Amino acid sequence: MKKRLIGIVLVAVMLLGLFCGCAKDDGTVTLTFLRLGNDEAEKNFWLEVIESYEAANPGIKIEYDDAAIGNAMDTKLTSLFSSNSGPDIIGHGILSIASRVEAGHYLPLDEYMQTWEQADDMIDMLQDFATYEGHTYGVAYMPTSYVFAYRTDLFAQAGIDAPPTTWEELLDYAERLTVVENGHTVQAGFAFPTAGGNLVEYDILSFCNGGRFADENGNPTINTPENLEALEFMSRLNEYSIPYNSNETNPFMTGNAAMTFIDNVKLSPMFSDPEYADKIALAMPPANGDNPAMTFSGCRLLFVGKDCKNVKEAFDFITYAVSEAIVMKRAQDTDAQAVLKSVSDEYATLKPFNDIRIKYVENGIGMPVTTWSTMFQTVRNEMVQAVQNGADPATALAQAQTKLEQEIANAK
Repeated sequence: MKKRLIGIVLVAVMLLGLFCGCAKDDGTVTLTFLRLGNDEAEKNFWLEVIESYEAANPGIKIEYDDAAIGNAMDTKLTSLFSSNSGPDIIGHGILSIASRVEAGHYLPLDEYMQTWEQADDMIDMLQDFATYEGHTYGVAYMPTSYVFAYRTDLFAQAGIDAPPTTWEELLDYAERLTVVENGHTVQAGFAFPTAGGNLVEYDILSFCNGGRFADENGNPTINTPENLEALEFMSRLNEYSIPYNSNETNPFMTGNAAMTFIDNVKLSPMFSDPEYADKIALAMPPANGDNPAMTFSGCRLLFVGKDCKNVKEAFDFITYAVSEAIVMKRAQDTDAQAVLKSVSDEYATLKPFNDIRIKYVENGIGMPVTTWSTMFQTVRNEMVQAVQNGADPATALAQAQTKLEQEIANAK
């Protein structure tokens, strides 16, 4: 009887160890890490970071995994959390924060942030991305800003010697740089999408006019004078564009546009194309009136999952992943934008226009950190497309506000 009891206890201990999955018999702590995105360059970067971290911390092992952007990541993550075997560390985007926090999937990191010496070194805007209802849930590691790009050779041909800094200049330059042949626009003065998955180009105009889409209490604020003015300006600017879908190649990248807003990562290959050598430049987006120049910036962050049994160790790896040396390695290896104030000057020396790229991060605004962000995307896209097809901006804006409020109410 005594032997049988001992056997039962041993089996129970073994099962507990398997379920926990956080420490081996030799005392090694194993952390699981699931990252959004399955691109090879980013994967190789993370494997190198993990290898260097494990070498410096022999008592910790990190099991890496990734999932494709979109439904693949969220389906995998939800399944793991549902079975109480969620990853210890998660690399995900801003849009995941509100819904995952409400579901209890992300742990608050406030107490760890308070003792992390480097916390104040994080660029302020990035800290805002990680905050939901007064608590910090993530640490930013990969901003994805939209840049204002222009063709210096086309500017010179039109007698323009500097990028526009105001809406008036932007509209004037767009008209002067547009080329029409046989009734068709063959060179857009400013390329602006008419369809796509997330038309953040309109958001940039709004941000540069002092507009925002959510208040401090998380309520939608689409229908404001600032957003209306931006929508009206967009409709005027659209006269000098070539229609395209934001999921397709921007006409700027095919040489058919003189100016545009574009994802910094998507634009990168153009800088290494000999055909456009010394013909592309970056500047801050033109702003209206006395408003500061702002842009849209997505961002991926590192979170700690609810099933993590070693939060201290997980957070330690996160801080290592955004340490000065690793941030600079990421910038050099993957052209990623820096996230720390302390490396801004060094980052600016790596490549032309990096001094502007760091300003995009400092002046970047992301999607509203709310549970209704995906609804906002859809409603905003419909509004933008309606105006581009001739709808009255004021009417479209009011309808978008009403529709979003109704959808939020229906989702409760």
